[in-house]
Amino acid sequence: YYRQEITDVYYGGDVIVGAWIGNYDGGGHLLTMDIKSYPTSYADPEPEVEGPADAEVLPLFNTCNVLEMAGQNYGKLFATDSLTVTFMIDSDAASARLRYISTGHGGWGEGDEFVPKQNTILIDGKPVFTHTPWRQDCGCYRDLNPVSGNFWNGLSSSDFSRSGWCPGTATQPVYFDLSPWADGKEHTLTVAIPQGKPVEGMFSHWAVSGVLIVEY
Repeated sequence: YYRQEITDVYYGGDVIVGAWIGNYDGGGHLLTMDIKSYPTSYADPEPEVEGPADAEVLPLFNTCNVLEMAGQNYGKLFATDSLTVTFMIDSDAASARLRYISTGHGGWGEGDEFVPKQNTILIDGKPVFTHTPWRQDCGCYRDLNPVSGNFWNGLSSSDFSRSGWCPGTATQPVYFDLSPWADGKEHTLTVAIPQGKPVEGMFSHWAVSGVLIVEY
């Protein structure tokens, strides 16, 4: 079971929810999803779930390989380049945040999955935020990984610390305040990660996503 708070990315209207499973199985996979809502008032027998009256959620980037069958590559671009997008926040915004998720994958023991790597976020070419995604509690989820590789010393491959994720649990976002750039002008946002070189035929790659949450 994976659980994640999604209130901050819902402000009314239609929402598309997708799932990507990064492994293959001859019988396929079956997913079910429950959305639990906790209205603030129960005066109405059928209360509607509403976000703030004046707010918007704008997806900025996502390198998760959700369209591999259509030829989409993995997020290997950080080996030779950085990821850059543009954004603009109205000057009358009360607050603005970047909802950021980052996980490193691949490369065996020396790859980015098992080596802490600093993520740097630059605004207009200047570094303003840093984040090193790293999970050291993966062993807590061993019971959720019954087919994980087991070793002679009693460890399981799912026990090892990883870059921002653990097998068997959801990765939670981190937030960065973008309110200082709420001036009605266009700005660039760049994500830079020192991606490792391929090791023994395995390549490292990063799944990063960014969502701009603006409240008025």
